[in-house]
Amino acid sequence: MTMSTRDRFPLSQRGMTLVEVMVGLAIGMIGMLVIFQTVSVWDARTRATSAGSDSQVTGSIAMYSVERDLRLAGQGFGGAESPVMGCQVAGFDQNASAPLGFPMTPVVIVDHDATNEPDEIATLYGTSSYFTSTTTFNRVTAQTASVWDRTGIKSGDLVVLANAGTGGPGSADCQLVEATDEATPADHKTLAFVQGSYPHYYFNGANLPSRYNDAAGLAASMPGGTAYSLGPLPRRNVWSIASGVLGSRDELQGSVFFPVAEGVVDMKAEYGYDADPLANSLVIAWNKTLPTPIDWTSVRAVRIAMLVRSRNFEKPATNATEQTYIAPNPVWHANGGAAQVNFVMRNVDGTPDSHAPGDPSPNNWRNYRYTVYEKVFPLRNVIWGQ
Repeated sequence: MTMSTRDRFPLSQRGMTLVEVMVGLAIGMIGMLVIFQTVSVWDARTRATSAGSDSQVTGSIAMYSVERDLRLAGQGFGGAESPVMGCQVAGFDQNASAPLGFPMTPVVIVDHDATNEPDEIATLYGTSSYFTSTTTFNRVTAQTASVWDRTGIKSGDLVVLANAGTGGPGSADCQLVEATDEATPADHKTLAFVQGSYPHYYFNGANLPSRYNDAAGLAASMPGGTAYSLGPLPRRNVWSIASGVLGSRDELQGSVFFPVAEGVVDMKAEYGYDADPLANSLVIAWNKTLPTPIDWTSVRAVRIAMLVRSRNFEKPATNATEQTYIAPNPVWHANGGAAQVNFVMRNVDGTPDSHAPGDPSPNNWRNYRYTVYEKVFPLRNVIWGQ
């Protein structure tokens, strides 16, 4: 009797049929497809979450850095009266071999709305650890003055001498000088600001050249007035955005731009103005435009809004219905929060917006997520000083 192949081999040694192999391959491919799809979605969500977290850190650092300067703004001269606050301070920087000038105001907003560019914010504050109030002075010579009490003014401090005159707000004649002598027990009134080397109090008496004194000294047209010590290292920081990076430059020490936070694409600001500071010291108007002449003692607060963009590119949907969706512009609350004002959006490379919704270009601002950081900062040194 002849045996068939089926009868000669037990079941444990039989192979798989072609149909079974194809079914197995199909199941495996479906499994791999699901796995790859899951990994792709997970990676996209992870990148979006990570970029969102980075944006939060960036926005927090940016707002904190500007807030620190605004809280210090006005230190050393916050109690200046209206004719002095806002005066144009004249000086001379030996390192730059050029005149030096800046307004003696706690904060100045440089409005760039006309060109759809980010605003700039300039803050000014002193760093004296010894001088806390104003003192009066009388001009003795071009390079010396007699002050009521110079106990807190050390050699190396920068001092603003202001001749109030008879004009309106900010009309005083102001000059920046560098104190070059240290008060002795026998004389607490003479303040010298000569050109040349002198024993610097903050460097253990080491002889250092004066940087901010002009050989001409004070003009005879400034016979006396009030003096304000800004300490050894006052700061006038100008905050601005360059190529998506928020940073500052100190106009008193140089013009080097120091980056602080990357991803900040826009910044807007406005003043909180009190038109009647003697009544209640409350902000009654928010605006970028202040009355003329400006009474800087009535500027009580500053509102700032920053727009931070995530670095993660998110490809737009392929669904035709979703592609017609127009992404709204981020907004900030101008006029004290009474109105929502759109940020003027630009391409990622900084050029004017030239892309349509659904355009998958990485240069399209709509393909990124945004966070708006907004806060009001009271100018406490001005409020307390008045």
